[in-house]
Amino acid sequence: MNTTGWLKGLRVTADGTGIVSHAGVTLVRALSDKIGLTAGLSKALATGRLLVHDRGQVLADLACAIADGGEVISDFRVIGDQEELFGLVASVPTAWRTLDEIARGGERALGKITAAVNATRRRAWAQIVARHGALPGIRMADKTLTGVTCIRLDASVVTCHSDKEGAEPNFKGFGLHPLLAYCDNTTEPLAGMLRKGSAGSNTAADHLTVLEAAITAVPPAFRRRLMITCDGAGASHDLITRLDTLAARPGYQVIYSVGWELGKREKAAITAVPAGAWQIAVDERGEARERRTEDACGDPGCAHRRCWIEEAHVTELTGLLRESPAGDQLDGWPEKMRLFARRERPHPGAQLSLFETADGWRYSLWVTNLPEHTTGWRGQLAYIDAAHRVHARVEDAIRTGKDCGIGKYPSTALAMNKAWQAAALTAATLLAWLKLLALDGPLARAEPKTLRYRLLHAAAKLTRGGRQRRLNISATWPWATDITTAWDRITALPQAP
Repeated sequence: MNTTGWLKGLRVTADGTGIVSHAGVTLVRALSDKIGLTAGLSKALATGRLLVHDRGQVLADLACAIADGGEVISDFRVIGDQEELFGLVASVPTAWRTLDEIARGGERALGKITAAVNATRRRAWAQIVARHGALPGIRMADKTLTGVTCIRLDASVVTCHSDKEGAEPNFKGFGLHPLLAYCDNTTEPLAGMLRKGSAGSNTAADHLTVLEAAITAVPPAFRRRLMITCDGAGASHDLITRLDTLAARPGYQVIYSVGWELGKREKAAITAVPAGAWQIAVDERGEARERRTEDACGDPGCAHRRCWIEEAHVTELTGLLRESPAGDQLDGWPEKMRLFARRERPHPGAQLSLFETADGWRYSLWVTNLPEHTTGWRGQLAYIDAAHRVHARVEDAIRTGKDCGIGKYPSTALAMNKAWQAAALTAATLLAWLKLLALDGPLARAEPKTLRYRLLHAAAKLTRGGRQRRLNISATWPWATDITTAWDRITALPQAP
């Protein structure tokens, strides 16, 4: 076999003209301009000094470079080195100075950037609704909850391999410990706080700050009906009390779902649950979570109980704790708070507590204020469980966010890294809007790495004629039509003031 056959007759020269790499970056850059983000950032970072490069434009371009895969400030060259397409773009030192100026501006400068992004979000969501008819719903197993905006809070450790300000030992090694809030409907980040590595997972003050910032980030028209979720690591009395206060406001609906610790009183309640009170949980298809036994019959669709093992169940513990022989075990907690438990067969290698080892089930608990009289599928135990279990989607959002700027902080200074995080969250937001406003099918659900390969990193030939420039994507590129369609949709958006 001739393994070098593809080399025959191939020459590499340096005399091409009009060739553009990363041509798809024009999509996110054009979206930033059309939706008003660039102008908003320019106003937010305006200064009385005479500058060659507008700082808001530089920050918007840096966000586009991060969306394209930039991990350090020098990756800004992906835009700056292609002046023929993108025009006069700031240099890498200017991008560095922009972040440094934001860092020196402290929380005031970051607040201005956040306000500009939030103002743009109102226009972006209005266009999303115009295209799709409504904001995307919240998927729960095989059901979709519509008309509700879902905010998910979670913290994540970012490992640092060098000595950075704020990088400290933590339960996963050494690094920083940002706390983030994402919108589950659109998969975009709403707020973030860059914290020291030793920051606690359940620091109430941090969670309350990020929660308030996330709610503020949601356009007012979408704040009336909220769902707010957090895992057990972030649960605290102060957080649940604040959520209960938010839920009590007239004219607003706030349903929360927060993880809960398996303590002594909860173990006693679980032990007292009658066998018939455990209801089978459902999987992502809305079907019972069960699997075939090793000695099952030959019919995979049989209904023989001996052929199936139920893998997960759910029950409510509120009554057992509120009305226990020792009195109200939830005294001091909100009256409308309900406590649920899920048990499931542990996966191989799972670490179980002594209590769990005794009966072979792995337990997880959570609390919610979903009213007991809730009708339809939403009030069923299996879907109350499913509604909390999908909180894990925020972990996917953070994972892809780490592939979009927050996985590596480029500076040794904490203030500079906070400025970088602001640019990174803006980049992730732009990609979320790109998918909802301009893409279809698998691309509308794609992760950043896929979007880069198929769209953003596509090469093209830039030609001129008739006082116009044409960016010609190769006709043989499988996603050429998706790129041109996305461009047409973005350019058709109303120009923001």
